[in-house]
Amino acid sequence: MYKYRKNFILNKTGRGEVQRGMNVIRTVVAILGVGMAVGSPLPEKTELLAVNRVLAEYEGTHFHPCRHMTAECPDHCDHATHLAHFKVVMNMEYKKLGEYGDNKMTLGETVFVDVQKDVPGQGDEVAKIISRLQPGETVELTINHYYVQQGQSYFPVRPVVHIAPLRSEPSDVEKERENGSEY
Repeated sequence: MYKYRKNFILNKTGRGEVQRGMNVIRTVVAILGVGMAVGSPLPEKTELLAVNRVLAEYEGTHFHPCRHMTAECPDHCDHATHLAHFKVVMNMEYKKLGEYGDNKMTLGETVFVDVQKDVPGQGDEVAKIISRLQPGETVELTINHYYVQQGQSYFPVRPVVHIAPLRSEPSDVEKERENGSEY
C-alpha cells in the first residue's frame, strides 16, 4: 500500500522518495545518455584546468560499494564500481591552466582510477594496462582535469590520459644469465 503526500511517496518499505525528483533524475539520465560506451570522447565544450604527471605505486584494484546517497540506490543506480588505487611517489610535472584547476598532487596522496565505468576522455587501454599490473609496481600517470559542459550540465572530469608501467632494465649479470653463459 502506498501513501501519498504532496510530491512525496512513502512506499511499502517505509522508505520515502520524492516523485518529482525521481522524474528529473530519469530525464537527466535519458538526456545525458549515462550508458555511454567505455572510452567515450570528451564533449565539445571542454576546458582543460590542470595537468598532473606523477610516478605512482599501484596498490591494487578494490570494489567500492554504493553509499546509498540517492533515491535510486541501491537497486537502480550504478554507483558501485571497481577503482584502482595508486599512491603518488613523485610529482614529475604540474600545470595549472585554469583558476579552479586541481592542486599539485602531494607525495603519499592516493589516486583513484575507475576501471569499470566510462570516464570521458579516458581510453579503454587504461583499464587493460591496469589489469596487468601487480601491486607494488610503479607507473607513470598523467591525469588531466577538465571542466565539461554537456547540454545544460557542467561538471569536472579527471581522466587518466597516459599510463605507462616503469620496467627496470636487467643488469649485465642478468643479461649474461639469460644468454646461458656464466658470469
